Amino acid sequence: MGLPPFLFFPVLAIVCVMHQEPEFRQSRALRDLQWAIESPSLITQPEQRIQPPDLPPLNQIDLRELEAFLAPYARFRIGEYFEGLVLYWLERIRGVNIKAQHQQVFENQQTIGEIDFLFTDEAGVLTHWETAVKFYLYCPAVNATGSHFVGPNVKDTFERKMRRLFAHQLPLSQQHFPDVIRREAFVKGWLFYHPDHERHTQLPDHLSPQHAQGVWLHLKELDRLLNQGASPRFLIREKPDWLSPSFCISTDPALIDFDELHHHLGEHFQKSTRPILISVLTAHDAYYLESERAFIVPDHWPQIH
Repeated sequence: MGLPPFLFFPVLAIVCVMHQEPEFRQSRALRDLQWAIESPSLITQPEQRIQPPDLPPLNQIDLRELEAFLAPYARFRIGEYFEGLVLYWLERIRGVNIKAQHQQVFENQQTIGEIDFLFTDEAGVLTHWETAVKFYLYCPAVNATGSHFVGPNVKDTFERKMRRLFAHQLPLSQQHFPDVIRREAFVKGWLFYHPDHERHTQLPDHLSPQHAQGVWLHLKELDRLLNQGASPRFLIREKPDWLSPSFCISTDPALIDFDELHHHLGEHFQKSTRPILISVLTAHDAYYLESERAFIVPDHWPQIH
């Protein structure tokens, strides 16, 4: 049995990229920027007083400037890379006045937290933003975390992140930056569901029902990925390349077939229990486009202790 249909909003973005010049089609920085800004929010959002502008047409973005801007962030963790994308959008596209970034907050001469962004928006409103990009696997079984949405690092759960975001990070500016008018969380990401599991109709607080989705499979179920069209190819995703859908030329040496994927994953799980993110790609003219993404987990997952 194959995999069910699922919400994959960013494929529409890939179709848009297909109509650009080759250098734009093949720019991961550009695809990541588009995904960071235009993909669905992972969390529910209050109505905004001012609607920020969308990205300009992709061929109007200076690729060299974008890639140079992001180069320092690409060496860091995925969260810092995502912040770099957001900063480029705020500063270079929206043109807002950035008052502070990574502003440490002190109390009794001790650091109690850090504010991601303070900026004055297009309406002149002083705004505090906390940003995050998160990836969670839906686990219907009761487990020690108390959550059904568990990260690749099982200590990270959706509820735990939301508590810290709304109970600690956003309130930091209330006492220490009282001129702030608006406090918002800018959170993007993906949730992954096993195709055989029924989903709870009651979502956790703050989780948007319109989130981007993928699947997760045990290693022993890997052959279910073969029902994704004729001769799919696979790409193993390494951080920070977890954001936008994959787009490769047909001769890209990173593309592997199913046997190579199975061999690589088998070797990996002999040494590690860390889930692996992969893209499933199907042919489209001279390119391969991502049609599915999946976390592959060890066969004993989710035995979470």
